[in-house]
Order: sequence, then C-alpha cells, then structure tokens
Amino acid sequence: MREDDRRLDYCVKCTDCNTACPVIKVLPGFPGPKALGPDLERLRKEGIPCDTPWLAYCLGCNRCELACPNEVNVSELIARAKGKQRTSGRAGLRDRLFARPYLLGRVCSVAPALSNSMLRFKPTRWLMSKSYRIGTEREFPKYHSRRITHNKNGTSRREIIFFAGCFIRYNDPHLMQAVVDMLQLHSSVEIVSEACCGVPALANGDRSQLMRDLRANVESLLPRVQNGARIVTACTSCGHMLKAEYPRLLKDDPHLGRLAPIISQKTYDLAEFLLELGGGPAAELQPVNKRLAYHAPCHLKGQGIGRPWLRLLRAIPGIEVEEMAAECCGMAGTFGFKQEKYQISMDIGEELFSAIRAYHPDLAVSECATCRMQIEHGTSVPALHPAEILHQALVGNSLQTSPLGGRS
Repeated sequence: MREDDRRLDYCVKCTDCNTACPVIKVLPGFPGPKALGPDLERLRKEGIPCDTPWLAYCLGCNRCELACPNEVNVSELIARAKGKQRTSGRAGLRDRLFARPYLLGRVCSVAPALSNSMLRFKPTRWLMSKSYRIGTEREFPKYHSRRITHNKNGTSRREIIFFAGCFIRYNDPHLMQAVVDMLQLHSSVEIVSEACCGVPALANGDRSQLMRDLRANVESLLPRVQNGARIVTACTSCGHMLKAEYPRLLKDDPHLGRLAPIISQKTYDLAEFLLELGGGPAAELQPVNKRLAYHAPCHLKGQGIGRPWLRLLRAIPGIEVEEMAAECCGMAGTFGFKQEKYQISMDIGEELFSAIRAYHPDLAVSECATCRMQIEHGTSVPALHPAEILHQALVGNSLQTSPLGGRS
C-alpha cells in the first residue's frame, strides 16, 4: 500500500481541517477541505467521477494540514484533484495566464512605464474583466526593469543562491536590492530564478506548467547546492514550495524524486538564515522610529520556523511591532484577482483589516507580496517586507512608500 493511501486512512472525520479553513467561514455552501480532500479522494480512487467546481475555491493556504491531528495530506489531495480538472472558457484562459507570472513579468518589464499605464487604464481593466474575468477592483503591481547590483564573485567561501521569485524580480527591485545588500555582508551572492517556483501553477490547477517549473528549478539549483551553496528566499510562498512541496510533488519521479529533498534541506527563509548566522546582520543598527503591524503569512506557518522576522525587527532601536491577531489575509496569490472570488477574498481579510485599523500603525509588514497587496487594498496602510525595515536600520535611508503602487 502506498504511503498516500495509508495517510488517507488516517482521516477520522474530526473536521479540525474545516475549522481551520478560511473559506468555509465566509462562504455558505463551501464543502470544506474534509469533503474536497479525504472524502472525495476515496471516491476518486474507486474511479467514481466526482469533479466539483468547489475545488477552485481552495486557497492553497495549507492551514488544513497544519490543523490535522493525524497529518493527513489534505491540501495535497485537493491540489492533485484540481490539477486534473481543467477550467475552460474565459476563466480557463485567465488561470493559464496566472499560472505563468514569469511570462507576464518578462513581457511587462520590457517597457514598464507603458505596461504600468496600460494596466491602470480603465478601458484596459474593463477589457480584462470581460475577456478574462479579472476583477476591476484590483490594481496590478508596478513592473520594473531595474538592474540589481550584486557581488557574484565575493571573497567569502560561503555562497548564497538568492531565489528571488517572480514578484521580487519583476515588481519589487527595492526589496531585491535590500536583500542582496544584506546577504553580501556575509557571503557571495548569486541571483537565480530561471523559472517560477510553481505556486501559481499549483494554485491554478495547471499541472503541466507546474512540472515544467519544478524540473527547471531542481536541475538549475542542484549543481550549486551540491557544490556547497545554500538557497535563500525572501518570499514565504517560494520558500514553502521549495522546502515542503517539491519533495512530495516529485516523489513519484524516479530521478527528481530523490533530488528534491536535497533542495529542500538547503533552503532557508531570509530571516531564518540571518538568525542562524548569529542573530542577524553583523553591523550596528540605526534607530527606525516606526510602529509596525506584522502579519504572518500562511506559508510561513507551514514552514514551522516560528516568527523569525519578529525577533529581528525587535532588535532594531525605535521599532514597536505587534503581530496581528488574525489568520489568513484572503488574497492567496492570484485568488483575490479573480472576479468571482474578489468578495470572498475581502471577507476573509476583514479580520486582519480590522486588527490593523485598530492598531493604528505607521506601516504594516509581511513577508508575502500578495499579503502586502491585500493589506494595502483593504486598509490603505502602506505595507513593506520586513527586510526593508532591517535594511533601513543598516544603511540609514528613509523609507518612501505609496499605497498600492510600490515605492515612490
């Protein structure tokens, strides 16, 4: 009997996974992860047709798996079923586009000023709504073509592979430079991101694109890791994918299945890596007098590393930071961009929005790019990656922010 089959039998229908699901709390009729995962998987294994459009409403937040007392792979079962169920029509075209953010990034960063203007042009947004069912309420992040200064051939024997990910590479050069600056204090740094980490393809049910992303990254990263390099991410979704999802998504591949765990074991979140070095950057920190509202992304919680950025931020003089007592932000990558899911996304996020408003921060901070987008959209409070706060404490430059549009 396969391990997947044994784990399926561990489900005792306790509904702890349903209790943890953000969607089931705001969407009447949503059957929840227990039904979409273990319950329907038993039918699927018997060859009984049981496709349901509800699969597309799973956020992929992995909260169900964290809640399961018997460690049933609930979200994996749902994602696998979603990958076998192709979406057609306008929504299908949209989902295939959203599964390829690197493609959007490459195209839009060729002439970023023109791309950004077009994406904010009301007729363009109306056309995307009618053609692709992309919600007009959302603003796309700005695209950039800025080159990053980094020391690929430093004198340190420790080599770091910075897996930037699609959003940081194409939409947030300020963050990318901040991360590289801090890593170069300790190591020689090489920036890689030949392919998307695969989260968007997984979330949008595009199995073929997902496997292309996984294979490209494993084949690219493995030789570097085998030569002693470590992989650092500044995006919790990329980090969770490399650490947790690659080994199980590739476990049936006779070649890559034994290589993916090597990638997983050598992958670190940026804060996790800095703390492992001995408490953070080896430099004196200057005061940053800010009141920060911190939101922990779902994919950080799935890594089981605690809240490393809270430790680093609280070491900065002048910082007041509080973790918000709220769960999922509701954005879930591309989920919140979809016309039919926009209001669900906002309803899920309301708990977080209310907590941030009540706290009256100067800034919000979160490691996840789409969490930051959702916070700005729902509260108008500027949201940054915590690495940018730490970078300011190191170099002393003032932060400049503009809601919903990146740094000014």
